[in-house]
Amino acid sequence: MNNYNEILNYIHSLGMYSNPPHKDLSKIKYLCNLLKNPQDSYKIIHIAGTNGKGSAAVMIFNILKELGYKTGKFISPFIENFNERISTSDNGDISEEDIIYYSGIIKKTLEENNVSIEFMPNEFDFITLMAFLYYKEKGCEIAVIETGLGGDLDPTNVIKSPLASVITSISLDHMKLLGDTAEEIAVKKCGIIKENSPVVLYPLNKESVIDIVKDTANQKNSEFILPDLKSLKILSENIDFTQFEYKNKIYKIKLLGRHQVYNALTVIETMNYLFADKPNIYNAIYNGIEKTFFPARFEILSKDPLIILDGAHNISGVIAIKETIKNLLPDKKIILICGMMRDKNPENLLKHIAGESFVERFIGVPVDSDRAEQPEILCEIAAKYCKNSGYYNNLSDALSNIFSESRDFAVIFFGSLYLAGDVKKALINIKNK
Repeated sequence: MNNYNEILNYIHSLGMYSNPPHKDLSKIKYLCNLLKNPQDSYKIIHIAGTNGKGSAAVMIFNILKELGYKTGKFISPFIENFNERISTSDNGDISEEDIIYYSGIIKKTLEENNVSIEFMPNEFDFITLMAFLYYKEKGCEIAVIETGLGGDLDPTNVIKSPLASVITSISLDHMKLLGDTAEEIAVKKCGIIKENSPVVLYPLNKESVIDIVKDTANQKNSEFILPDLKSLKILSENIDFTQFEYKNKIYKIKLLGRHQVYNALTVIETMNYLFADKPNIYNAIYNGIEKTFFPARFEILSKDPLIILDGAHNISGVIAIKETIKNLLPDKKIILICGMMRDKNPENLLKHIAGESFVERFIGVPVDSDRAEQPEILCEIAAKYCKNSGYYNNLSDALSNIFSESRDFAVIFFGSLYLAGDVKKALINIKNK
């Protein structure tokens, strides 16, 4: 296959996760071994968590660039283009040509070794192998690797001894695979912690979660690092940036919301621990954080009308939106536009936000996925909490209506990262009319 779309169709045809899920890491270890273990060719910072993995990964990636390292970044999922998942500091996102080339190497390796069905990669395995191989071939010194799902059985956990394990906010998501409580999920995430490798934890986790991570680090003889919230002072915050002081040093972040400040603290502690000997470490951290942009994280798409996009699709994400609205948009009435997967328990999520006093209107919209909940069902659920609820079966119609009627309100899209790319495309089409 020499055609980019054919390659993508092939990758997607593999299925995102094994069914049933992996019982151990034997498959990914076998596949990496066939490719001569490219993941052992560079140092790695490994990131797990329910929310905030991507934001932390991009901040760390940008700081490493500021420090002069040739760096790789692996994130999931993508927002608009598949290529976003794999990138390097000097080449940007992986090119279509490189996706074709490295996919070809993997496919050829599978064929030459007559790999049996039970050891054939699923979609996430395949993309992980491609990233590992790509970073080796491009000469990366350090790669920032985000887990796909969980930690202990995640294919990225074939990594042997990371420079650091970073664990972000842990809350309820993917419960069928990871557990029904934050504590059970924390145990899974702690699977990335290795012997004699420092662990840095997001500071606002539950005490029980903090104890689990700390205990696991102690068992692995690994240093446990938790940011000190007593050393944090918010200096100013608005819809353009937040300025804060931490341990007597000032930082500026353009990712919006207090949760992003806490993500930044996690990153600051990680980088100060790993690179304390670098004379320019403060400037590198400051610049790396200040330059960080990550799509669909309370991202402002338009200021007139004010349209904001957030990929929140679990309880902690929805609560973060709610708190960010209260902090940054205290005088605004809000129109919530939601598209969501039915397996995310829409009832439980919407009851946490649809009834808030700042919500003027709720609109359900479709998401292009077989797993998506119907817009009218989302409307029915939201109507229990917000009297002014409706729905559209077409995203463009919802946006057109917003542009014609709603300039006095802030409009917030949320509910799924799968919605994000469609919102951006629909917005561009409307603006070009």
